[in-house]
Amino acid sequence: MHEAGLARAAVAALVDASAGARVRTVVLAIGTGVDIDAAAAAWHGAATGTCLEASHVEWRNAADRLRCFACGCEYDGGRLDPCPSCGGNGIVIAAADELAVVDWMS
Repeated sequence: MHEAGLARAAVAALVDASAGARVRTVVLAIGTGVDIDAAAAAWHGAATGTCLEASHVEWRNAADRLRCFACGCEYDGGRLDPCPSCGGNGIVIAAADELAVVDWMS
């Protein structure tokens, strides 16, 4: 389960960034293909025994960067989201991270 590795890396980065101080809230974004239940379970396991153990975790969907085939507009969204400029179809030009720390509060 690759969610475990993603969670361990995110927990380690936040423990370092917070210098081990208690973190009250963490906002995480997950990309397409990451199972939210598996990611939440992996996060809980990785955070146990750290300054993140009692943190409230908020989950969001991460946006890909797309380019419209019709008009060339670049926009953020899901893989099937239409172009906000013309309504056309787009292609992913930069995939969102599988798991990213958006914000955290001590």
